[in-house]
Amino acid sequence: MSDQEQLAMSLEKLASETALNDHATIDGLRALIDKAAPLVQAGRLNNIIDLLSVISDNIEFLDEAALEKTTKVGEEVLALGWTTGNAMRMANAQTQALDKPPGLFQLMSSLKDPDVRRSLHFLIGTMRIIGRQMKPD
Repeated sequence: MSDQEQLAMSLEKLASETALNDHATIDGLRALIDKAAPLVQAGRLNNIIDLLSVISDNIEFLDEAALEKTTKVGEEVLALGWTTGNAMRMANAQTQALDKPPGLFQLMSSLKDPDVRRSLHFLIGTMRIIGRQMKPD
């Protein structure tokens, strides 16, 4: 029996004894292969696998406390992005609703709002820290 015949028999046996016997599974695998083909052909799948290996290795070396800290930082970054995106969308909608841009006195009167003052203080503090970091030593 040739190698190809043995391989065909092995594949047939595998297909008959597993989920590969299901047509939906076969269709899903075909779709996955079609999507993965360009990655494989260009060698980019290797990069993805290498990245997953690095992530896996780092997770393996982390103790429980370090893993929790890393997860918390990730959650904070995600929350910051979500909050910033929402704020920008809301401010954009409010700005687009204006008939004309506010004048200088309207802008100055908005400083009466504690939320405006709080956010300006945050921005000024952030700029101060960035400025300090930009100083030549």
